[in-house]
Amino acid sequence: MNERMRMSGISRRTVLLSASAFAMTPRVVRAAEPDNVRFGVLYPNLTTVIHAIAKKTGAYEKYNLKVVETRFKSGQTVEGVEQLWRGNLDFYMGGAPEIPRLNSRLVESGRPPALAVVSGANPGHTSLVLSNKLQPKAIDDILKAQLRIAVSSLSSVHLAFFRGYLRTEKKLELEAIGWRFMGIDAANMLPTLLTGQIDGFLHSEPTTTLAIVNKAGHLFMQAARGDMGPNPPPATFMSSRRDFLKQKPDVAKRFMRAIFDANEAYARAPHEMTSLVAEWSGQDDKIVAGAQERMNPTTSLTQEQAQKWWDFIGSTMIERGELSPKLKPFPDVFDLSLQPL
Repeated sequence: MNERMRMSGISRRTVLLSASAFAMTPRVVRAAEPDNVRFGVLYPNLTTVIHAIAKKTGAYEKYNLKVVETRFKSGQTVEGVEQLWRGNLDFYMGGAPEIPRLNSRLVESGRPPALAVVSGANPGHTSLVLSNKLQPKAIDDILKAQLRIAVSSLSSVHLAFFRGYLRTEKKLELEAIGWRFMGIDAANMLPTLLTGQIDGFLHSEPTTTLAIVNKAGHLFMQAARGDMGPNPPPATFMSSRRDFLKQKPDVAKRFMRAIFDANEAYARAPHEMTSLVAEWSGQDDKIVAGAQERMNPTTSLTQEQAQKWWDFIGSTMIERGELSPKLKPFPDVFDLSLQPL
């Protein structure tokens, strides 16, 4: 009888403990609901491929994030920045100049800057491709020549970068050289170069690789390899709203850690990412494979690079009246504190 009671008591105690543990389990091991991050990206586009890598490698899930993606066509950078400013996005990745433009308007009207550049991508994305008929040994050999050089527009970031290079490295103003810059869509640069209507172009990938593969021209200068000065700045900005960064600093930091994990994944095996990069950018695998040696889709921005972007491009925008002279790079444009550098 006692034995039965003891056994019964043990069983009851065991059951009670088990029930108690079961009741407590949801509070101990249940994963927190993932935090939503609304992310706007240019698509299809080479400049935002780090997002595709983060998705593919599970970087967002690792940091308990659910990233809600909004795609903007290439050339819709203004629309993306506007959606960020209006509070419909938490982060946006696209062309660089629109963030300081918007903040400039706010500062000029006496309001605080609403957006912050938190990182950047594609440093040194600018290339100068010349016709095969031109084979100079150095750029000094052709600066006075009457060349027709295509740019996507006369406000092109590549033209602004080249202007900054001339000022900083050559102590020359753009107007002092003999080149005539012509606004031509990137898709038309290759045929106009092949037919001799232009002597070269300033642009980025994949236009550069397409010219090389089709033997339309040769790569004469590339910013990423130091041809336009050391430590080239990015051509693409990752930006956020300052109110979002203040309200959800932990979510913002986790998002940036996920992006940096994607950076490491690409750096470990870039050629294993070729098909993914091609799919995201809408390019042929062979073109992407050729372009990868001249492109860097990882996202990171140092203070030195940010300052160089301002010296090369921001200062030119101020001179042209596109930015208010009241606008300062730090803290009005850049806030790099989220990056796990």
